[in-house]
Amino acid sequence: MDNPILLVLGGVSLVLLIIVIILIMLKGKAEKKTKALIAIITASQELGTTASLESVLKIVVQMVKNLFSCGTVVVFLRDDEKPEEIILRKKAFITPHEDAFQDFNPDVARSVIGQVVQTKEGKVFKDFLNEEKDEVIQKEKGLRAMAIAPLVFEDQSLGAVVMAHGTPDYFDKEAFRLFTLMANQAALAVRNVQLQQETQLLAITDSLSGMYTHGFFQEHLAKKINEAKYADPPHPVSLMILDVDFFKKVNDNYGHPQGDALLKQLGGIIKQHTRPGDVVCRYGGDEFTITMVGTDRIQAVLVAERVRQAVEEYEFVLGSNIVHISISGGVASFPDDAGTKKELVEKSDNSLLEAKEKGRNKICFASQ
Repeated sequence: MDNPILLVLGGVSLVLLIIVIILIMLKGKAEKKTKALIAIITASQELGTTASLESVLKIVVQMVKNLFSCGTVVVFLRDDEKPEEIILRKKAFITPHEDAFQDFNPDVARSVIGQVVQTKEGKVFKDFLNEEKDEVIQKEKGLRAMAIAPLVFEDQSLGAVVMAHGTPDYFDKEAFRLFTLMANQAALAVRNVQLQQETQLLAITDSLSGMYTHGFFQEHLAKKINEAKYADPPHPVSLMILDVDFFKKVNDNYGHPQGDALLKQLGGIIKQHTRPGDVVCRYGGDEFTITMVGTDRIQAVLVAERVRQAVEEYEFVLGSNIVHISISGGVASFPDDAGTKKELVEKSDNSLLEAKEKGRNKICFASQ
């Protein structure tokens, strides 16, 4: 018969062993949690010194991958041009399943990621293959466990971070909590960079027309001519200077506030009918410039003529009045017409004066 004392001692030893194992496990979890928090703090410090959005996104995806040992990490940000809508366009990712993620459309109900951005509440899925159809995320073999955390700053939803793993039920509650904490730090870094960019843009943007300022024009043109001069082979840079015909009459007849309204509408028309790479600036008063890199004189005149025609056909709204105006423009090109920035501006300005002398509502160009 077994000795009851030994049985008791054996039972006590077993209990002690279990307690020791539990303590070791708890210690291991605590150490893991501590390491994770240290990693988040370290990454947050790095994020705080990062000046570009691309660098922030790169740090975020690497941080998630390292912390949670997952191969698929995606960061979606709201579209800068349509911040009022839940449209996610900008993304960065580390994933072998790039094709599983598509751009969003305005219907946020089509994806759980869009819903997370809209509701500002994270989601975790034990097995995404068991979920209902998602019209943004394509369900692939390697995407099983998935966690999504919103990027929220001061109650403003900036986007979302997604991480996925090939093993179902891979992310526990503690992992999701740390993931959410990390997303909060990422949101702070993203918003800091966005605010820096907005401040820089305000410094070089004309408050009335929304175009770049005269100071920006001078720096940008000098830089582009210098780059063109030392390029191999050298490439042309063309400049158009334009102004409103009889703008003084607009101010006299409708008042200066309506004149300002006209200039604001004009800036939009010019921007709409130039090419994506063309840089439009407000030169001063009712004068605007268009800098066209890699564009010779003939191509530049075609762009200028397109802008002139668009302005001539446009109906400007000045209070309760519909007004038609015209513009005159002068075009010159580096290096065919000028060898320096100063010469290029002078040649363009002289061509503008020529257009006015020939009756206005014209585009004239420099000749050697």
